[in-house]
Amino acid sequence: MDIFGMYGSRSDDEVVDAPEPPEEPAPPPEPPPVEPEEETAPIERVRSAKDDAVQHYIDAMDGLEFDGQIVRPYARTGGRTRSAAGLELETMLSLTVADVPNDLPPDHYAVADLCRHPISVAEVSGYRGLPIGAARVLISDLMEYGLVAVAGPVTAGAPTVDLMQRVLEGLHRL
Repeated sequence: MDIFGMYGSRSDDEVVDAPEPPEEPAPPPEPPPVEPEEETAPIERVRSAKDDAVQHYIDAMDGLEFDGQIVRPYARTGGRTRSAAGLELETMLSLTVADVPNDLPPDHYAVADLCRHPISVAEVSGYRGLPIGAARVLISDLMEYGLVAVAGPVTAGAPTVDLMQRVLEGLHRL
C-alpha cells in the first residue's frame, strides 16, 4: 500500500474522469398563442336610490337654465337664514295673483309657481329640495311682494302654548 493510498490519493495509472462541459441552457418555452378575447358586454352598474334621486332632481330642473354651478341654499336667499314671518311647517300657502310675474328671480318664481294650488311650507321645501329655513325665507319674500297668502298658523316670535303642546305630543309618540 502506498503511503498516499491511505489518504485516498490515486495512483498514476488511474483514469481521471474529466468534468463534463456545461450544458447549453434550454431555450425559453414558446408562449401559448394568444386567442382574441371575446367581446363581453360591459358590466352595468346597479342603480342606487341616490342615483334615482339625482335623476329625479335633474328631470325636475327641465326647462330651467343651468350653468353648471351648484348654488348653496344661503346664496339663494341672499345670505338670510331667518324669515320675517314665523311660518310653521303646516302653514298653507296659495297664490294671490292669476299669473306669476316673469321678472322674479328663478327660485322665487319656482316657489310661487308651486303655490298655484294650496301647498304647505314643508311641501315647498320638499319639492324644491331646499332646507326648511331657505324655503321660509323665499316664501316670506313672496308674502312681502303680495304674491302669496297664508292660511294656518303663523307665529310672531315666541312659541305659543299650542305649538309647545304639539311638540310635547310628538315627543310622547316617539
